[in-house]
Amino acid sequence: MADSFEFIVERDKIQRMVRVEGDTILVGRGQDCQIRIEDPLASRAHCRFERLEGELFLVDLDSANGTWIAGEKIDRRSLQQGDVVRVGSTLLRLGTEGGNMMSASESTVVRQVAPDKRALQTYLTVARTLSEEDRTERMIPVLIDAAVSLSKAERGFVFLIEDKRTTVALGRNFAREVVASPERKVSQTLLDRALQADGPLMIEDAASDGDFAGVASISDLGLRSMLVVPLRHAGRTLGLLVVDHRLQGGAFRQESIDLLSSLAGMAAVYLGALQDRRTAASLRRRTNQLQTQLGRRVRAQDQEKQSLQTHAGSGFSGLLGASSTMQDLFTRMERILESDVAVLVQGESGTGKELVARALHIHGPRAARPFVAVNCGALPDTLLESELFGHTKGAFTGATRERTGRFEEADSGTLFLDEVGEMSEAMQAQLLRVLQEGEIRRLGSDEVRKVDVRVIAATNVDLFAAVTAGSFREDLYYRLRVIQLDMPPLRDRDGDLRLLAEHFLGVEAAEMGRLQRELTPAACAAMEVAAWPGNVRQLRNELRRLTLLGEGPIEEDELSAEVGQDWVRGEVGDDPGPKVPLPERIAAIESAALASALREHKGNRSQAARTLGISRFALLRKLEKYGLGEAEEQEAD
Repeated sequence: MADSFEFIVERDKIQRMVRVEGDTILVGRGQDCQIRIEDPLASRAHCRFERLEGELFLVDLDSANGTWIAGEKIDRRSLQQGDVVRVGSTLLRLGTEGGNMMSASESTVVRQVAPDKRALQTYLTVARTLSEEDRTERMIPVLIDAAVSLSKAERGFVFLIEDKRTTVALGRNFAREVVASPERKVSQTLLDRALQADGPLMIEDAASDGDFAGVASISDLGLRSMLVVPLRHAGRTLGLLVVDHRLQGGAFRQESIDLLSSLAGMAAVYLGALQDRRTAASLRRRTNQLQTQLGRRVRAQDQEKQSLQTHAGSGFSGLLGASSTMQDLFTRMERILESDVAVLVQGESGTGKELVARALHIHGPRAARPFVAVNCGALPDTLLESELFGHTKGAFTGATRERTGRFEEADSGTLFLDEVGEMSEAMQAQLLRVLQEGEIRRLGSDEVRKVDVRVIAATNVDLFAAVTAGSFREDLYYRLRVIQLDMPPLRDRDGDLRLLAEHFLGVEAAEMGRLQRELTPAACAAMEVAAWPGNVRQLRNELRRLTLLGEGPIEEDELSAEVGQDWVRGEVGDDPGPKVPLPERIAAIESAALASALREHKGNRSQAARTLGISRFALLRKLEKYGLGEAEEQEAD
């Protein structure tokens, strides 16, 4: 068989003859093309000619402007006598020596070539073509055409299967035409049996085959001869190669099985390798995505630490605040760090009283010893006494074993008594004795045990008012309140809300493995106006919910009902009432009007100032005065 072709290449009415060799011929502007055309409309690798068993095929290689024959854009097609191929503004046709793919002398030689040699030449052509391809959609037509040619079948099909689902289905007939809806042309029952079989599955004549004669899908399709060969690679079945003949019974013999099995085995290597490359590429992309996300989280955590160190002003673990009230608190904490005196932390629920107690312990001289916390308001007297002082076995019903109390556990360390104002008078008396004598006695025992404990108490009620009302012992009050630290509510921490919100958004995003969300100016303004009765605890829970349920910038309509209601109240500027002193009434109305104007203009200060009838500078002064935060500037065009 001759190894060369002659092509006539014509552009701008100038023709040239090109002689090329080989069974695959690349056409395009690239330096490695056998037929190189200087056409700006051609791609670097535009199309390819392939020779397969005496036929010449044209294959488009995803070119930008397409490959055309007789006004039809082609993907893969067998060339016929007289076909003119158009690539951009360039025309290509076989020369006289090429004829209709080969000369008459070459056709005679092909007929004289032994079938096994022809099969070998087909295998080599298919292998060469598949090795150059990186797309399944272009590999499969080559495989089908070769299968149809080797088996002398009427039609050929390939079904690729992944996770028991058909991902690709393609069919072509002996005339190299695409078979529409290939999944409807082949019996699903036959395909299922072929997948379960150990090797190729053949029907010599469906009309008389006892195993398949009763299968409706086979008889309805009018099938007679069929051969199904699995495409297997590295122990897994990639799909099925199918050939059939609807008019001829016994069209396939053992020779067909051998030829197609060899072809399928070779093709499966390339298809499997391509699938493995795609899987590896997908894993690399996923790995890169995870590395990027991890990098963002690490950077976010670093920024949080830097923010904490920058804004907290004291370096106290877990405490964050740049407001004057928090800075005053940090200063008082610094002064008592090295002391063992009792401390009373007073503040509303959710302000972070336990965080203050832990910070005093961690940064103080007892840091290496235990920190033990007890909620005094959560237990009745009997259980609270056992919790604090411990008990012996049999001291009361249910005391089945000896138990160490919290005072003993905190020996040489710090004991945090939360909600100490909820203690009964009897428990107050016992606590006072322990604080005075430094001794405890377990329930049911006469043994006295010495303890060295620094006590930090916390309450959300006014203990002095409780002393005045007679519900709390005055002597215990002064024993606990050597130093009093007042935790400011969130509404009194001017400028801290945005700082805390950004910190908590970063923490929650890192804990949940998500990208950190950001507050829009409108959402931030709404949150600044909110009352936050639950203080910092409520704020963190709000931001945890927003991180869990959404993505991207946080809009004001995502805020919970409580926050939204506070915003609405602030928006209309409700008067707090005549019982409130006049300066506070004016401040409430004025701050609500400012927040409403900012919300209306989505944080644009200039437009908000015009709406309020004041200068932009006056607006900035008032925003600073009421601690409404630093809304993003969005100047009008």
